[in-house]
Amino acid sequence: MGGIFDLEGPLMQALGKAADLLVLSLLWLLGCLPLITVGTSTTALYYAAIKVIRGEGSITANFFKSYRENLRQSVIAEILLLAAAYFFYVDLQIVFMQQGTLMEILRVLFLALLFVYLALAAYVFPLLARFVYTLPALFKNAFLMSMLNLPSTFLVLALDLAPAALFVLRPDWCFRLFPLLLFMVPGLTAYINSLLFLRIFRKYTPPEEEAAAGTAAN
Repeated sequence: MGGIFDLEGPLMQALGKAADLLVLSLLWLLGCLPLITVGTSTTALYYAAIKVIRGEGSITANFFKSYRENLRQSVIAEILLLAAAYFFYVDLQIVFMQQGTLMEILRVLFLALLFVYLALAAYVFPLLARFVYTLPALFKNAFLMSMLNLPSTFLVLALDLAPAALFVLRPDWCFRLFPLLLFMVPGLTAYINSLLFLRIFRKYTPPEEEAAAGTAAN
């Protein structure tokens, strides 16, 4: 029985990982309290999650380090993404209310653009957590990486949108599991996505920087 509770055993490792995900989720929720800093908190969440995967430093220290360093840029990026989201919301309402062949074509076009938007948005804050970019370069590289790595992009979007899909399809489950979803899903989603992002980012990181776990400037 002693082996089960060994500090290096699978049970304690699993409990330690669950504790890490709980801390990540709590920090993210705390960082989102002023809604204008949701992007900042998400950037810090990914930075801390990547550090957890690499086994580097304290979760809390890493989170607030990224939060401070990326506050200005992430807030601006969030505002730009929200403005684009409002554009899609208004235009999609107009397009789906109208009938005709032209509207059918526009619906397909707007849905394709919506996918591009969601893919780009999914990459913006993880990229900001890993690299040093100007805002134009950030959005350009988010677009390029999301389109050049479509299988991983589909997985990332599926994970990001799963809670919303669950809420729409089974709201009764969401209410029953609300504490679990609230305190575990943000950290778990960021952790799994970070495994995918690290594999993608490795393609664009010079070997010496990857070895040093440094940041790349553009």
